[in-house]
Amino acid sequence: LASRLPACNENIFYSPIIQPMQSELTHVYVSGSKTNLKLVDARIEAPDQPSDRPMVIIEDSSYGNEMAGLLGHTFVQANLNRNPGVRFMELKTIGLDPLPQNQFWNAAFKGFDSSTQNLPGWSLTTNGNVMVATNEESLYPEHLVLHVDYLGFGGKFKLEASGLPLAPGHDHVTFGLHAKCDTALAINAAMRYTSGSIISSAGHSGNGDWEFIGMTALYDKDAPKFYFDLDGDCFITAPTLVFGKTPATPGGSLMSSSGARMAGTLSYGMTTSRRT
Repeated sequence: LASRLPACNENIFYSPIIQPMQSELTHVYVSGSKTNLKLVDARIEAPDQPSDRPMVIIEDSSYGNEMAGLLGHTFVQANLNRNPGVRFMELKTIGLDPLPQNQFWNAAFKGFDSSTQNLPGWSLTTNGNVMVATNEESLYPEHLVLHVDYLGFGGKFKLEASGLPLAPGHDHVTFGLHAKCDTALAINAAMRYTSGSIISSAGHSGNGDWEFIGMTALYDKDAPKFYFDLDGDCFITAPTLVFGKTPATPGGSLMSSSGARMAGTLSYGMTTSRRT
């Protein structure tokens, strides 16, 4: 049983064995917005457990639980989108691993017009002068590097994606970009959390090298918002956003059977055939 206020998080148990013949409610029960468990190489069994009684219950108030190992006889009752780290070896429940497909359209920054400061797929505020950094080596094939010259008025410069697809089936989001800055904390990622408040990532160290600036958290499904704040000069490239609590995947914008939206040049080949 893990249920406590104000916090009972990151409780780690290595190789626990939980196998009474049956339980009245469940073998493992977790609840509370700041409560979660990590069970490593667990063994959870109950030969006499009724088939309609779960072995593990994770209430919707809890998220970020990680459980792996052997689970037998019945099932896990949980929102696995909020708990993608629950991955038992068993036949009656499976874990969920969201497709790591970049949801940012034009993550390669194609089609930027320096005269109008227009970048397809993105919204830029007017308190920065943006240019394509032609002398800066690209980190990923066909991905442009932009340089943001922060002008120092009107608050922070904001880079925000437009037209993101809605994905109410997911609860977590992971996003970020590569940045190179000479000023500490010159850039960070920010988003609207599930509570409606704005939260932000750690900032750049200011060491003049490339660093990945990003974060992962539960997001507000009613009014999703993801953007990057700058109050210093920076090079930026390869933004990425994937749904789920998963490592970021910069440098790729994949096409799938569910469709895709492209930016840049589409080239194709043509062949001719002759019947004989």
